[in-house]
Amino acid sequence: MMQTQTPPHKYDIHIAQDGRWYHEGGEIKRQGLVKLFASVLSCESGQFWLRTPAEAGIITVEDAPFLITACEISTENAVQIITCEDNLQRQWQIGEAHKLEVKPGPGNGEPRPYLYLEKGLYARMTRPVFYELAEMAELDKDGRAGISSNGHWFRLEPEEA
Repeated sequence: MMQTQTPPHKYDIHIAQDGRWYHEGGEIKRQGLVKLFASVLSCESGQFWLRTPAEAGIITVEDAPFLITACEISTENAVQIITCEDNLQRQWQIGEAHKLEVKPGPGNGEPRPYLYLEKGLYARMTRPVFYELAEMAELDKDGRAGISSNGHWFRLEPEEA
């Protein structure tokens, strides 16, 4: 007997471009609930999933599910470290595990910076944070602006097509 694969369940949960979470059209205002959902969120092949041991379903996300709202620069053993905080108060150090990527934005192609977090998920940097990083940028040998964190170099402009 042949088994048919059930289509994935779709939850009526949406994450707006500004990082707010919605369920059935109403904003989820309890930060604890958003953090709980965020802890089981992943992205695979462009699909955003909420997965628990009991069930899994797809949700919609306008851009990136999280925002980087602050950053702090420190030095450890003469190495600059940039630690970012997202809109759920989680800390992420820019480096090998959490890479900074700048992509052209929709429409005018204005640079849009994203930080890779985990499980296929990214956080978009807010404009003030990106400007803060741009102020401390240095030029590489090709004259392109970038920053260094945890011994890795990250460009602050989109890769050329």
